[in-house]
Order: sequence, then structure tokens, then C-alpha cells
Amino acid sequence: MIRVSLFIAANLLIVVILGFLLKLLGLENNINIFSMFIMIMFGFIGSIISILFSKIITLNSINGKLIKHPMNKTEIWIINTIKNISKKNNIKIPDVIIYKANNINAFATGACSNNSLIGLSSSLLKYMEKNEIEAVIAHEISHITNGDMVTMGLLQGLMNTFILFFSQIITSLIYNQEEKNNHKNNFFQNTQTIIFTSLEILLGSLSNIIIMGFSRYREFRADAGAAKFVGVNNMIAALNKLKISTESINNNNMTTFYINNNKFNIFSNIFNSHPSLDERIKALKNLKKK
Repeated sequence: MIRVSLFIAANLLIVVILGFLLKLLGLENNINIFSMFIMIMFGFIGSIISILFSKIITLNSINGKLIKHPMNKTEIWIINTIKNISKKNNIKIPDVIIYKANNINAFATGACSNNSLIGLSSSLLKYMEKNEIEAVIAHEISHITNGDMVTMGLLQGLMNTFILFFSQIITSLIYNQEEKNNHKNNFFQNTQTIIFTSLEILLGSLSNIIIMGFSRYREFRADAGAAKFVGVNNMIAALNKLKISTESINNNNMTTFYINNNKFNIFSNIFNSHPSLDERIKALKNLKKK
């Protein structure tokens, strides 16, 4: 996959650059090659493994029904709708799972566009009209076509690499400064882990702003992509219907891929994975004017 290859190349380039930085700061003795390798392992190999097994993890963690053979009119219509939109997007038909939930929601996951999974909540099928469900499906297929799940995972891995490196570098700088000032003592040595962990939390929060910023961008893009196949009005109708969903799902790795995330205010918007529904509707209306 092109994204994975570019991601690995980017991480290797980062390692080289940071290696020079360590040499420049005189920290090469504090962070050896083995430590750098371990950081790379945690930074991006873990993300790649998570992406490759995302579909399996989802199927084993969510209590839902995988539609292998449609058993009723609704399931037949869902499969036919997904087949139709997938064909227009030139991708293999995703697997479909229907799961029980009190809120209207959907998600997409998978390692690539031809090995993906779409999940639809039972409430979505209960309360949405067919044109609205079709819009939601088109939105999720747009995520799949754009490779958003893979990109999000790789971006998280890239940020992890930075977090681990710079947490270690800053901790080493503090340690070296204490040593130069003859303040090196057992107390500081015993608190290095606390300093390192605190830096990880701080840098992790900062990197999360970048990750969530991209996540919000991809939602606008998925809405626009869906509108090309089902029409702007149907996509807006689906988003308006989503406003009745008041219960939020927080389910580990899949939360990022949900179509609906209505928790949004001026103080926390930079940490939200989704724009507000009103913003998404406004963007679609602007798209309609063009």
C-alpha cells in the first residue's frame, strides 16, 4: 500500500533527523540505537498491526450481526445499496454488520478499500428513511475510498514516534543539566520515569490536536464525497436526522470512525474527532451553491 510505504519512509527519515539532533545536543550516549529502534516499534509498527487487524478486532468486539446472506427485505436493500455505491467507487463490496445501539450511528473500518467493514446501528435502520440510510452508507464508503482509516492510524503512529523521541530527549536534557550543576541525586533519578510519563501525556495532548484536526477535515471530505453519489439534499437530510441521536458511543478504536459525534462546544472543539452537525450541514449547503 502506498500510504504504508510512505509512512515507513517518513518514519525512517524522522529517525535519521532525530539522530543528528541527538548528536548535536550531545545526547547520543543517553539514547542508544536500541532505544531508538524500540521507539520506532512503539511509534509505527504497532499502528500498522492495529490497522491490519482492525476488521477482525471490530468483528470480535462488537455484538452485532454480520450479514453474509440477507434474510429480509431490509437486509437485501442494504446489501444492494452498498453494492451499487461500491461499484460506483470501484472498490470491493465491504462486509456489513448491524449492531444494537440506542443511537443513530455508523462506522467504517478495515486495512484497505478492498478489505473493509461497514457497521450500521439498529436505531439508524429504525429511525432513518431509505434515502437517509443511503447517504450514511455513501459517507462511510467515501471514508473507505479515501483511505481515512489507514491514514488516521498512520498519523497516530507518526505522532507516537515524535512523542516518544521528544519525551526522552527532554528528560535527558533535564538530567544532563542537573548533572552539570552537581544537583544529580537519587531523588531525581527516581523521578525520571515520572518526568518522562508527564511529558508523554503533555505531548500526547498536543499531538491529539493535530490528529483531531485531520479527523474533522476528513468528515467534511466524506460528506462531500457522499453527496456526489446520493445528492446534497439527501446528505443534509441524514445529518439533520442525526440530531435526534442524543446518546454517545465511546468504544475504543472505533470511536474515530463514527459518523455522529454531537459533543461540540467552543472550548473543546479542537479535541473533537467530528465537526458539529451544523457545520457539516453548512458546508454541504455551500457545496450546493457552487
